[in-house]
Amino acid sequence: MSEMKYLDIHFLDVGHGDCTIVDFPNRLTVVDINNCKAFDKEMESEFDHRYRPRFQNPLLAPPPPNPFLVSPPPPSNPFSPLYAGALAGLGGLATLSQLMSQKTEAQKKLQEAKDKLTNPIDYLNANFTGRPIFRYIQTHPDMDHMAGLYKLWVEDGVQIYNFWDTSHCIVKEDFAKRTGAVNHDIRDWQTYQKLRNSTEGPRVLRPTIGTRADFYQQDGIHIWAPLDNRHKDDTDADPNDLSYILCVSIGQCNIVLGGDASIAVWQELLARGKGKLPKVHLLKASHHGRKSGYDRESVKTMNPDYTVLSVGELKDKHDASASYEQFSNVGCFSTVDHGNIVARCWENTAVDLYDQDGIQIA
Repeated sequence: MSEMKYLDIHFLDVGHGDCTIVDFPNRLTVVDINNCKAFDKEMESEFDHRYRPRFQNPLLAPPPPNPFLVSPPPPSNPFSPLYAGALAGLGGLATLSQLMSQKTEAQKKLQEAKDKLTNPIDYLNANFTGRPIFRYIQTHPDMDHMAGLYKLWVEDGVQIYNFWDTSHCIVKEDFAKRTGAVNHDIRDWQTYQKLRNSTEGPRVLRPTIGTRADFYQQDGIHIWAPLDNRHKDDTDADPNDLSYILCVSIGQCNIVLGGDASIAVWQELLARGKGKLPKVHLLKASHHGRKSGYDRESVKTMNPDYTVLSVGELKDKHDASASYEQFSNVGCFSTVDHGNIVARCWENTAVDLYDQDGIQIA
């Protein structure tokens, strides 16, 4: 009796951005990279939200408003604990010492999370020593998905045999690259330009939906997006509309890597499938689990057993984690909670998830 086959997929906890490693036995594949080891402002706000509990102190509650006043008068001392609590938006009132302790806890948790972030180049060196990258896939041209290309390819000289890119003519000014959520190294964008314009080493490919080739078929890679090259001459194109969506199959097990695909891409993909997409056993949520990459009907019809979110579960208006949980049969798992997540996907559709300490979490 032959031994059952499996495929390991590594979802790295890189903070702001993405990096996924698919360990095909003979063709190591890296999907995006980010070695900044930093969070963006949204994720920092998430930690602030998580670790500042809401206080209700009836002893400090102000008297009810006078119905005969047009508006209640402001507090006589705008720096009083009552006013500070109200400004903090805690849903109740708190003393200044409580506010300071909460802030300290949030900052502590944020720093702990930053300290645990993974440098994907170090991870590759530690876990895949000496192995070249057979296939590097740049899902779309955003800096948080390509930070580290200069270090990887130029400084360390890691071999990349095949470089997947999307067709576009987007230009990023140096000033813009330095003034985003994270101060990126402009050499990464310059290296990306050299890679995507390479004629031999590496070989550049720009497959779109349905493209098939020998190695894709052997590795079970099905290209769901980009849908076409309609944006190739649009300098103002939204990079997320260009993003790859990949379905990787081993046996009967389907794994979907959603990149940063936008809602519009998912909706068109679903329309092309006449309202149906294949059953998915493991879904990597698009755009870090944010609503900008969440299409309810697409997720519903894929009916994922497990959903992995990179970065975290944002609690503000951009968050879609609760929506993914609704349609994930087992649950959602975030890198901010579990660190690096390794998924062992078996050909019989079973999926085992492990955290960065090798402890099984699902």
